[in-house]
Amino acid sequence: MESAEPRYTYTSDAEHGILVRVNPEALAAFGPGLLKLGDINTPTHPVDVLAVVFDLEGFTHFTRQIDPQLTVPAFLADFLAWLFAAIRGQLVQKEATATLWAELPFFSKFMGDGVLFLWRIDLDRIVRMAPQRAPERLQAAVQEFICNIIASLWEVCRAYPDFLVSEGRHFVDPPPRLRCGVARGVVIPVGSGADFVGPCINIASRLQAFHGLGFAFSARGIDQAGFNPSYRSRFITLRSTIRGIGDHELVHVLREDFEALPAEQRALFGLP
Repeated sequence: MESAEPRYTYTSDAEHGILVRVNPEALAAFGPGLLKLGDINTPTHPVDVLAVVFDLEGFTHFTRQIDPQLTVPAFLADFLAWLFAAIRGQLVQKEATATLWAELPFFSKFMGDGVLFLWRIDLDRIVRMAPQRAPERLQAAVQEFICNIIASLWEVCRAYPDFLVSEGRHFVDPPPRLRCGVARGVVIPVGSGADFVGPCINIASRLQAFHGLGFAFSARGIDQAGFNPSYRSRFITLRSTIRGIGDHELVHVLREDFEALPAEQRALFGLP
């Protein structure tokens, strides 16, 4: 049972100004436990994941409208319900047997103007499917698994305008675009797994707003060969600085988004 909000009493002191009194129990209870992470000292194991950050472009502007408390919660409720349903729908290969193209994300977290998802890259299960499979075929299977997830994420972003047509009409100036950044890497569970930390989460967060493009994924551990040819041709590879990560990072972006950039911005990447 959650504790009640502390009761504060404000007093004015001629020497010290405003002072606030609170009951001693509430003062003693203020600590890391309020983060609800469990025992942070719990031993943990690294987890190989695909980190995905969805971000609502223009959400800050949306929250600055008159009386945002009347619209922002309602929009977020509609958007989050749609987002989870869209991800689920894209991953379903056969509804009747609940067969998926890939696992569902095992972790999700609301981040104020977007959502973080973590997909487990379970190499052990993939190996157990065919223990005698040659290493190169095993690697191809892993990449196909990852690329199936990425293709589904892109389709979710492509479907966002349909959400705006059906639900966005109930709101004034809703966020016009859903952006997505993706990166593979290792995360460390915090406490009982209530949260996770890792560089790939930071990379995914940076990539969701990569040079104004709407969809980008890091090339680290992700091979475009895992896509079928129709998807593969839709992406190009750029070399760029990712703030706080590195100066020569390889990033895959949508060709159509890149070609829509002004010529002077495209030239920064050494491409026409």
